Amino acid sequence: MNLDFYSFLPVAAQEKCASLIGDNNVQIKVVRQRKTKHGDFRVQRGKPVTITLNAMENPYRFLLTFLHEWAHYVVFSNYRKRQKPHGKTWQNTFQKLVAPFLTADFFPEPMLKPLQKHMQKPKATFSADASLMLALRQFDPPNIKKCIFELEQGTLFRVSDGRIFYKGTKRRTRFVCTCTQTKRKYLFPPFVEVNEV
Repeated sequence: MNLDFYSFLPVAAQEKCASLIGDNNVQIKVVRQRKTKHGDFRVQRGKPVTITLNAMENPYRFLLTFLHEWAHYVVFSNYRKRQKPHGKTWQNTFQKLVAPFLTADFFPEPMLKPLQKHMQKPKATFSADASLMLALRQFDPPNIKKCIFELEQGTLFRVSDGRIFYKGTKRRTRFVCTCTQTKRKYLFPPFVEVNEV
């Protein structure tokens, strides 16, 4: 296991996570930030099961991501028959794993209500839950970036690869944004962080 793993967790949760992991033959790797995911769970023939987690400065986001991926491992271990990745079995497993952590000992007060609500029917990603994302953001390190939902319609913004877009209207849960160079339209989730131009 990557020894750095525990240093990314809230201090109060380290012992509890260590007892969850126990002597399970799982490789846990902390990797540099990826744009498309916070963590993943992989099974490859002839290799140990691997969980990779992005290095994060927000320990509560890191803990939730670990528990999300650990739930995939528990489902894989207990049900050899193929299950839907975020179906009922995974949801029930994730709920059971998170339940002992749903106290002020592990999460700050502002996060508890949104997290308890989220856990009633957990989604495949936290990004789909606006109130939980807003609560988590309070504990992210300060930065000058803004989330798409915070920008006024028509605002220009730059994404990490340098392209510039202007923000359009909301379509269900995402915003339609147009690339200024190509005029192509893209759908952006509300919590993508960008630089206002």
